[in-house]
Amino acid sequence: MSKIIIVGGGLAGGLAAIYLARRGHSVHVVEKRSDPQENISSYVDRSSSRGIGVSMTARGIKAVLGAGIPKEELDLCGEPISGMSFFVGGKFKVRKLVPVENLLPLSLDRSAFQKLLNKHGIINGVKYHFGHKCIDVNLEQKYITTQDKNDDFHYISGDLIIATDGARSKVRQAMQNAIRCFEFHQSFFRHGYKTLVIPDAAKLNFRKELLYFFGMDSKGLFGGRAAIIPDGSISFCICLPYKGAISLNMQKKEEVLQFFTRYLPEMPADTRNEMVKQFLEKPSNDLINARSSTFHYKKNALLLGDSAHATAPFLGQGMNMALEDAQIFSQLLEKNHDDFEKTLPEFTQLRKIEADAMQDMARANYQVLSSSSPILPMRIKYTNFMHKKFPTVYPPDMAEKLYFTSMPYSHLQNLQSQQNVWYKLGRMN
Repeated sequence: MSKIIIVGGGLAGGLAAIYLARRGHSVHVVEKRSDPQENISSYVDRSSSRGIGVSMTARGIKAVLGAGIPKEELDLCGEPISGMSFFVGGKFKVRKLVPVENLLPLSLDRSAFQKLLNKHGIINGVKYHFGHKCIDVNLEQKYITTQDKNDDFHYISGDLIIATDGARSKVRQAMQNAIRCFEFHQSFFRHGYKTLVIPDAAKLNFRKELLYFFGMDSKGLFGGRAAIIPDGSISFCICLPYKGAISLNMQKKEEVLQFFTRYLPEMPADTRNEMVKQFLEKPSNDLINARSSTFHYKKNALLLGDSAHATAPFLGQGMNMALEDAQIFSQLLEKNHDDFEKTLPEFTQLRKIEADAMQDMARANYQVLSSSSPILPMRIKYTNFMHKKFPTVYPPDMAEKLYFTSMPYSHLQNLQSQQNVWYKLGRMN
């Protein structure tokens, strides 16, 4: 049995802890926030502008079920999604999604899912150190220094340090200092985002089984995504540039109201007013892609989730890949008989390729979703028609594989490239 320290007790860290504890390891999770069972607001603050609802696809669902969490308990954390609705030209165009492996995506309540993970962590013997902020990491000696809420310092040592502490990971920073020629690239999008919460989805005739996308007719100016979470409210993410007449820096009520009236005309006046109020009150959040040249340091430390590959949410796969990271790591440990020296380099080799592919697709997808072209719905129909007519030649719709299977992202990227080639040939003809 090894002692494993996980820095960061969010979704990726929570699932990784369960997997590792089930393998018989002594798992210690260090988390700067408080216990989510007692105070969930530090994880999901509705007064801030961080994401409240997240989408879990088949990839993430399989990872959660693989850790022994019952499907019926996971289902209580979200609403099943059976389609997508694109707002184009003043109308909603619905695209039905057909499950491939009988697993519908879920529109999750992040807080409920966090509590579920911690519940099963406790059941499996995970030890949590809440209210402990990691302030230093010693990779060679395999210990971390934490500071608690009373400003007392603690030293926690182990056999392996796992980072699930996000895009600004302390563990990754230590790796950057320790590894010669460590390459780290962090790119900020010219857009940021705010998450607004609309209380009553039923009042707006939003269907809980649909994901809603907006901004298709904004000429790339803005992108919006809305999903209903189990309490009946709508989590509405709005992406806008930081600069310009229409931007996240709009300060006047009249400017923001004009924006919502123009691009969300179907919203009732009182809902638009509430959205304006929240838009002006809530802070903006950055959209970041972060790439690391390696995800491990010797046999001493490993990066999972956003610590390794933080990704802007334009493909809806950041959380799903992070959860899959935990599952893949556990599978590799099983294969290598819990030998960290063999497993950590193999994890980097496998997941680096997938992370790069996922990030590239996410960036490309935002360009499509915020495009002014009405071609997207027609292209989807064209793709489905051609695949049915020529199944051995024309590749299937990439989105179906993305949402309903755990096909590797690198394979999905190849499908996307093939579709682009065939689509261009079709347009030429």
